Amino acid sequence: MTIRLRRTAPASWRPSTMRSVRAPEPASSLRPVVPGPRSALIDHPSPSPPVCPRVSIIVPIRDEAAGLEALVADLLSQDYSGLAEILFVDGGSLDGTRERLGALAVRDARVRVVLNERRGTAAGINLAMGAATGEVVMRVDAHARYRADVVRVCVEALLRTGAGGVGSIARPRASARTLVARAIVAAHLSPLGIGVAKFRRAGAEGWAATAWNGCYWRHVVDQVGPMREDLPRNEDNDFNARVRALGYGVWVTSAAHAYYRPRETLGDLWRQYRGNGQGIAMTLFENPAALGPHHFAPLILVSTLATLAALAPAWSAAAWVLASLLAVYGAALLVATWLAAWRCDGIEERESASWLPLLPLPAALATLHMAYGFGTLEGLLGLGLARARRLLPGRGAVRTRVEESR
Repeated sequence: MTIRLRRTAPASWRPSTMRSVRAPEPASSLRPVVPGPRSALIDHPSPSPPVCPRVSIIVPIRDEAAGLEALVADLLSQDYSGLAEILFVDGGSLDGTRERLGALAVRDARVRVVLNERRGTAAGINLAMGAATGEVVMRVDAHARYRADVVRVCVEALLRTGAGGVGSIARPRASARTLVARAIVAAHLSPLGIGVAKFRRAGAEGWAATAWNGCYWRHVVDQVGPMREDLPRNEDNDFNARVRALGYGVWVTSAAHAYYRPRETLGDLWRQYRGNGQGIAMTLFENPAALGPHHFAPLILVSTLATLAALAPAWSAAAWVLASLLAVYGAALLVATWLAAWRCDGIEERESASWLPLLPLPAALATLHMAYGFGTLEGLLGLGLARARRLLPGRGAVRTRVEESR
């Protein structure tokens, strides 16, 4: 089934009243959690919250033909029988993704295709929210693989914790076998890379600021409202900040097994994290509560290096500080590489005695830091200029463009 929707969904959606199919593991048999934020179970619109809510999976997608069959197979093989539908929101694919999805929809009635003519990820999610029928909605990343337990475990966590939303750990797994691709995996796991957020830490469990592959009660989504389409790359952080602003908690569980496929070349990594940095700049202007201190560390690094490099030709002290800072940064990259080797990040079991896969790790980490910091600086300057021009009579705004590709 193909659905063509031209406008984004309204700010609130009618909660689904579809009957549950069967219960997951009873909440009484699950390990309880320490009482935390406002309970979404207590606030459920029904007198008795469903023990097996129907689930709608939403998959924003564009040009993912190469991994589409595996992705669909992963989602259709979920062991939670309350899975009502999988809505693939195609944002203008040119590689045959839409045609393949249409053929898959014929074979399985749970597969539905939503045509997202606005193309943006947040716009696509909003469109799918307007078409979803589940009592729980779960947004999943198309650039990933999933074990059969993901939906069931997330629903069990919703029932056990009373959270407004639940997400899984983003376990990075390279699809290519090149040294650079595996070093990028190690960069995702490194505390000096992006392994700071709870949802990126293996084994993490508990309340968090944000989540990957968020699984939310529909009545919570109705209160929060649609995704911000003006915050590309950071609409999920903003959405989870608004969930928490309502008093609900966001829970991360390590029991759900999902595997993120990172970029495989340094060029692709640069483009991805430059765009992510631009998204951080937009969010800083619109909803700073969605950001944490770690989001600004690359900006501080890049700004400091750029300032010192500009002053160095005319000021010897700046040149000395720049050299010292670069030496410290280089040493930190080497320590991070040693730590990754000790933890065997990006190293397969048969290679446990070899550091070879980690040789490009310093370059991967530096690419990530510099791209993220440069993108944030670029975004801040562009948005600052736009706001300054709006103060001048007869002058238009400068629009900062952020690529939607993740």
